[in-house]
Amino acid sequence: MDSSRHIFTLRYPASWHGETWRDALVLGNGLTGVLVPGAIGDESIHFNRFDLWHGGKDMEIPDISDTFRAMRSAIDASDYPAANKDNLMHALKEKGYTVGCETPYPLGWLDLHFEPDGIFRHYRRGINMRTGEAFVSYTVNGCEYRRQMFVSRARDITVVKMTADKPFAITCDFRLFSDAGESIITDNSITRTAADGDTAARVLFLGDFSASCKNGKLCVTGKEYLILIRVSSHSSDCTLSEEQFAGMDYDALLAEHTALHTPLYDAVSIELADDTDHALSNEDMLGAAYDDVCPPALLERLWRFGRYLFISAASDKGTPVPLYGLWHGGDNLKWSQYVANENVQMTYWHTMAGGLAYALPPLIRYYTSRTSVFRECARKVFGMRGIWISAYTTPNAAGLCVPVSVIANWISGAGWLCRHFWDYYLYSGDEALLREEILPFMHEAALFFCDYAVEDGDTIRLYPSVSPENSPASLQKIGVMTASGHHCPVVQNSTMDFAVMKELFANLLTGISVTGMYKDEVPVFESLLKKIPDYQINGDGAVKEWMHPDLDDAYNHRHLSHVYPVFPGNEVTAYNRPALFEAFHRAVDLREIGSQCNWSMPHMSCIYARLHEPKRALECLDMLAKSVVLPSLMTIANDWRNMGISLTWKEPPIQLDANFGVVNALQEMLFCYQNETLSVLPALPDRLKSGCVRGIRFPGGRADIRWTEDGRADVTIYAECAFSYDLYIAGKTFGTVTLQQGESMSFESTGFR
Repeated sequence: MDSSRHIFTLRYPASWHGETWRDALVLGNGLTGVLVPGAIGDESIHFNRFDLWHGGKDMEIPDISDTFRAMRSAIDASDYPAANKDNLMHALKEKGYTVGCETPYPLGWLDLHFEPDGIFRHYRRGINMRTGEAFVSYTVNGCEYRRQMFVSRARDITVVKMTADKPFAITCDFRLFSDAGESIITDNSITRTAADGDTAARVLFLGDFSASCKNGKLCVTGKEYLILIRVSSHSSDCTLSEEQFAGMDYDALLAEHTALHTPLYDAVSIELADDTDHALSNEDMLGAAYDDVCPPALLERLWRFGRYLFISAASDKGTPVPLYGLWHGGDNLKWSQYVANENVQMTYWHTMAGGLAYALPPLIRYYTSRTSVFRECARKVFGMRGIWISAYTTPNAAGLCVPVSVIANWISGAGWLCRHFWDYYLYSGDEALLREEILPFMHEAALFFCDYAVEDGDTIRLYPSVSPENSPASLQKIGVMTASGHHCPVVQNSTMDFAVMKELFANLLTGISVTGMYKDEVPVFESLLKKIPDYQINGDGAVKEWMHPDLDDAYNHRHLSHVYPVFPGNEVTAYNRPALFEAFHRAVDLREIGSQCNWSMPHMSCIYARLHEPKRALECLDMLAKSVVLPSLMTIANDWRNMGISLTWKEPPIQLDANFGVVNALQEMLFCYQNETLSVLPALPDRLKSGCVRGIRFPGGRADIRWTEDGRADVTIYAECAFSYDLYIAGKTFGTVTLQQGESMSFESTGFR
């Protein structure tokens, strides 16, 4: 039996009126996603597939580079209103470019109808995150009813076990999102196929039961039996027969699945509370956070749940994890794409330290396979070499699918993604992938910056330039509002653009030294790298978001793009540039609470962890729990209750990037690898009095950490290849640790509380 720390329960079914999928239980194997609302009478279990998207496709991009040059001329004349009249968007529309924003859509629903013979008691629903198994249980007139289910990582089928203390009857049907098509019902199966053959579902009943067909639905009576469901985006892949499962029961099928799921979940472990503290339901834990602060058990549960969500949504055979993961109950959902000016990156921040490197190659393949489209964007929109990536992309639309100013004029998407690709190489040591995909992509991103940068003596300018998704305070007053609802986001010299360019060129030069590729271009890259200006500080003592005297900082915004050199970048730390480090600290402190949203709070938490501010880092997660965490633990974009913590929205969309951001924030508080330095417990909050971390990764090895309330920490470093790193424990230096492959070394620190 798994420890209670791996299992969470709820006392209520999903309860978002009209859209119960929003706070349903989630299951997945990286290809198929399942949502379980947990109703008793009429249950509709939602099924999604990773490759079901519609509503947009790439088309030829018209050449509008003359419009870009006109925008640059307007900025040269300090005419920011002229540069911000959505020029690129209008130019595209005038030339007939109308690519829409593709969205995922649901495959269908398994409907189960049950008529209880009395009032239910002792209702529970929940998930065992370690096994990837959901359950719904209740009693009626002394009879216990229980549903258990999982999505098999081994067979790509959903397995449901129905049990009760006595035989009971249900009516079962499967509805496809595309209703028209073929329907076949036998005495133990239901087959649905869409008219176009693009989607299909087969439901198979196994075990001791009796069945009959009535009014186009299957009526089943039994005490214990299995329901197996296979869904597919192609009807030819939707086979399912009794012969495939001869001699197998629920436990055998579950064992196949957990052999693949559980090692991913167990790769890294964080324990912040005793087993007994995990017995509380989600509702009770969230109630405690709402009343005061997050208890350690809830913080651990959020970490485990975010990790479970990611594993359930990420497959090495699938596509990257989008904002809804594999869990959406409707069509045309807001912000359901891959959004790479924050959200894609936050989704993947935790993966390398968390031992989930398997999920990065699909992300790398997704973007590198679209290089030709990205080249076309760079050439025809900006007149540049290399690649330009829209913040919004989808599997079938990699061009400008959201042609609005704050997106169309942002130039650092490719460079920021390269950070993740480079980290994958550092942690994995996969030189073949570095040569074949990662470095060529980085080279293309660098070529764009080479052409985009305007040399001005011994420095360079970057313009037009956007700091996602903020606008300078000095321009918010002039009355120009773009069609995307932003005041003058298109300006010049955003700090983030320079930071991303600097990081990209530095990593590219290292990659060139490793592989010998592109070595003839080294002088050009080195020259431009030296001409990137240093970061500037404003009158408030904070790092400026735009490095130009015309542009004043605006603090009422959720994005913290200009803090990139501290996080997610590694350029500025307390050890290498302490004065600049404090100026970045000031920039974060000046951000206003009421301007935040779900993802910005864990982002700020990660930054405060890097700033060695554990109390502030944890306060950000307290705010998150009080505002946007649903009872299912999934996060929504904004607080619809107007509690003053975040931006408000009457119908906020699901956004799971915040769930993944919490995972990274807690990892950053407990362990951080930066610039060949290992920082153990760099931002340990007083609230986390004791705990342990097992297996957390860094390039070349892993670490185990245990700390106690009396201020003692025991750390063991394991080498998977030779390395030499500086070590800090709770801010205290332990010198340089040099290990060879297979070696380990233990350390003890005391008195840091």
